[in-house]
Amino acid sequence: MNKGEVSRRGALKHFGLLAASAAGREFLASWLPIPVASADGQNDLATIHGMNHSRAGAEAAAKYVPQFFKPEQFATVKLLAEMILPTDDEPGANEAKVADYIDFVVFSAPEFEPSIQREWTDGLRFLDDASQKQFGKPFHSAAETDRVKLLTEISLPERDPTADHQGYSLFRLVKDMTVEGFYTSKVGLIDVLNYQGMNYVADFPGCTHPEHQS
Repeated sequence: MNKGEVSRRGALKHFGLLAASAAGREFLASWLPIPVASADGQNDLATIHGMNHSRAGAEAAAKYVPQFFKPEQFATVKLLAEMILPTDDEPGANEAKVADYIDFVVFSAPEFEPSIQREWTDGLRFLDDASQKQFGKPFHSAAETDRVKLLTEISLPERDPTADHQGYSLFRLVKDMTVEGFYTSKVGLIDVLNYQGMNYVADFPGCTHPEHQS
């Protein structure tokens, strides 16, 4: 897919909800690009109320430990994200550490969208079962050509509206959250899109719904 065709607006789906919790703000502080002061004293990148951008936070991102997925599941999530946005002449999901973002959003999901955890665990189980049946190995252990073959199969309804596949819901979930994670990361927002700032949203307070406050 053409990275430049993706809307930045669609990439902000979960930010307000994550910002409603202290743990979410801590993660976002390490995930979002560090604000850079412009000549007029404004931040070039949006900040979230209660979020402390720091070099320590940026370093913490490199040491991320999965909060929800088991090691084998996390390996599969990383592979899927890399297959959706591979590294080519520009950085991809691997460089942007998209799997970290997906894991934390899914880990936080009970607070705002409980069904996401079940959708991911059921989807990954289906993928491993299908891979085991076709190739005799779980998805993360299968050969690259076999993984491509299976992902191509489950994504068929995207290319053919008349087609149907049990795994398509997982494909849509992976694709949506991969794109979302990529274009909110430093790599996607700045290095790929060359985004220069959001001065008109200098302070983003997060979700204001009472049920999402902590």
